[in-house]
Amino acid sequence: MKGVKHYTEDGEYNGPTHKMPGDKVHTGKKHSENSKPVSHKKGGPFKMRTPFQCWKGYTASTTKPSPSGKKTPGGNIKQVPACEKD
Repeated sequence: MKGVKHYTEDGEYNGPTHKMPGDKVHTGKKHSENSKPVSHKKGGPFKMRTPFQCWKGYTASTTKPSPSGKKTPGGNIKQVPACEKD
């Protein structure tokens, strides 16, 4: 949102932002491994409630819609880790 301050865990953030699935906003014009969540509140929330977990030998740099089609309380399809072999 224009005219609204954004904060990261490190403090106020004034750079470009991008939207993620589930109405989350992160730093940077495009998503990368350096993108961090931003909030309109100084105190967060910045951390995900449940961290991404992939099998050993796999990592997730992005998310994808849940294959099961499960939905969040807001009615959006849940996002799951897009695990890829290292």
